[in-house]
Amino acid sequence: MFREGKRVEGRWFRFVLLPKDDGVPRILVVVGRKVGKAVVRNRVKRAVREGFRKNKELFAGLDLVVIAKPEVGRIKKPGDIEALFLREFKEVRDASGDTPHERGLREEEKAA
Repeated sequence: MFREGKRVEGRWFRFVLLPKDDGVPRILVVVGRKVGKAVVRNRVKRAVREGFRKNKELFAGLDLVVIAKPEVGRIKKPGDIEALFLREFKEVRDASGDTPHERGLREEEKAA
């Protein structure tokens, strides 16, 4: 199913975005062992899910896979992880990044 989604790289997270017809967003958070031990991985997952829960309007009409990169494990405060996740998703959504891989969805939509 997610093979058809758009893959976008960020500094802290990798996103796979799959548009869908109904407005109810869904999220899948993937945090591998390279991020850290179980306590760290669970902290990252909780922070991302909390950011998603608080800001569901940002994700309307999307199925979203969030894959944490190993650098995220070094961040200790869940609030900081949540803020990074939201900021990076907004950059991807709005295509406000500077480098080609950060231009995100808007650049691809213009080309189509």
